[in-house]
Amino acid sequence: MPHSLREENMQAADCPDAVTISAIPGGRQLVTDEQIRNFELLRLAFFVLKLRKLEQRYALLDPGATAPEYTLQRSLLQHVIFQQLLSLAKLGAREQALRLIIACRDYHDDKMAA
Repeated sequence: MPHSLREENMQAADCPDAVTISAIPGGRQLVTDEQIRNFELLRLAFFVLKLRKLEQRYALLDPGATAPEYTLQRSLLQHVIFQQLLSLAKLGAREQALRLIIACRDYHDDKMAA
């Protein structure tokens, strides 16, 4: 397990299919296509992890029932994730977005198993 962002980046460089998100610029404007893609990938990761957290929290509370609030929140997050995928496909980052979703799911599953 990497202990720092630098170690994580070094490990990611060893794997050609690794999903990495470089630093977002400190200014308020995203200028290049790469900056826009990175920002959209970061948003996608946030929403995927948010959905996983919601599912995890709900499973711990009452795994058999379906509360309307949970269903609504889950549906909204799934919609946002789908919209992010569409945006990233237009930016030419569809494969990277799909790998990011898989990586977030795998990370979540590993955390649940531990």
